[in-house]
Amino acid sequence: MPIDRRSILTGGALLALAAQAAEPAEAAPSADPRRTLRDCAVYVPGYYPESAFANGKPVAHNHRFNRAIRKGEPIKKMLTRVGFDGSIRQTLLPVAAHDVEVAPDRSIGVLCSMDGDQHSSFDPETLEMAAVGPSLGNGWRGGGHAVYVDGGATVILSERAPASPYQGSYERHYGRLTVRDPKTLKTKEVYSTHGIDPHDIRLTADGKHIVAANYGSTVSEKTGAHTIPRTVVQASITVIEVSSGKLVDKRVTGKSNVELRHLAAGRLDRIFAIQALYGSDHDDARQLAGENVAYEADITTEPGYNYMAAATLKYDAERGKVTRMGDPVSNRLMRHGLSIRYDDVFDEAIATYPSSHYVMVFDGATGAVSRKFDTRTAGMRYPCGVTFLPDGKHYAVTGHWENMFVFERGTHRLGRELCLYPLFFGHSHITAA
Repeated sequence: MPIDRRSILTGGALLALAAQAAEPAEAAPSADPRRTLRDCAVYVPGYYPESAFANGKPVAHNHRFNRAIRKGEPIKKMLTRVGFDGSIRQTLLPVAAHDVEVAPDRSIGVLCSMDGDQHSSFDPETLEMAAVGPSLGNGWRGGGHAVYVDGGATVILSERAPASPYQGSYERHYGRLTVRDPKTLKTKEVYSTHGIDPHDIRLTADGKHIVAANYGSTVSEKTGAHTIPRTVVQASITVIEVSSGKLVDKRVTGKSNVELRHLAAGRLDRIFAIQALYGSDHDDARQLAGENVAYEADITTEPGYNYMAAATLKYDAERGKVTRMGDPVSNRLMRHGLSIRYDDVFDEAIATYPSSHYVMVFDGATGAVSRKFDTRTAGMRYPCGVTFLPDGKHYAVTGHWENMFVFERGTHRLGRELCLYPLFFGHSHITAA
């Protein structure tokens, strides 16, 4: 993905924007929770290591960073470990990185490939590469996400079928779940996702099911590439039994141009799914015609790929009911919905929308927006990653290019004393351990 350096460096008129914020982030109480988090860390992929330098040289040429990269390796992405003790560790791994996950026992992590041909496992403490695991070969590609099961004894990754035009059969485009050894990434079993171009996968609260978000889009027969907007033949949410790979439930969410990309899950009646819609430059100009304060080009996407508003969904798989979450005002801000997590303690879903610079909180029972705030008013642009922290009391939100903010669960108060300000060089998702 090319990135416009000018877009990164050009500042917006944040003071004026702050005045427009509906619900700004609040300051946290003075209590100091840093002691309970000092051994914890947040892990962040980095899409654009070509923009990164260390010790006076590009990180690609720095042995502290490139130890895992073979000569001539075509793909390398960054991984950053941000410790709450103030430490920063970074490395390059040979993966078209998207999501990152760490096993519950913190013994191993996985950097997931999206549309690349291999994934990588790593040591969560040192970031040293443990192994490289290929996708399924013959044009199969990583789907970008993973979940650990059996307490971390097994990792399951999403995989995408070779890109091809739709010619009347859904099944030939269905993706797979690869069940792997977490350290070696050797594949032990393979299940169908029963959906086209799977991406995000989540484990339900009881550990019995994986819920998959399937883009549902296919490439053009004429060009072999995706169109704008995307050609969506069957976007869907699928529920798969972990023990058998059996399809338990499937809900088709679109057959036009709206993809189904990310999700969070608790019980089967608490599935929250993010949709995505691309528009042309003309469409984008029309949707932003009312923005009177100067703004920059969206650095989270490529030129010509403009994120339009697309409602986030709540799906109750027990009743087969889909609900569009939010109200018309909130829906207009749902551009480039990205990360979403479900908080079972407070029965809330927390989602990021980097193209509008918003974080939204949804009531788990009704799907109503219970809180929304423009993160620019607190000093963060393009909020992307969100993850709960191991203390059970806080969650972190990371900006696409830089900065990590920490909020209190339930109250959503900003804990400024816990915030850290490293560079990530572009990312989508994060995890904590």
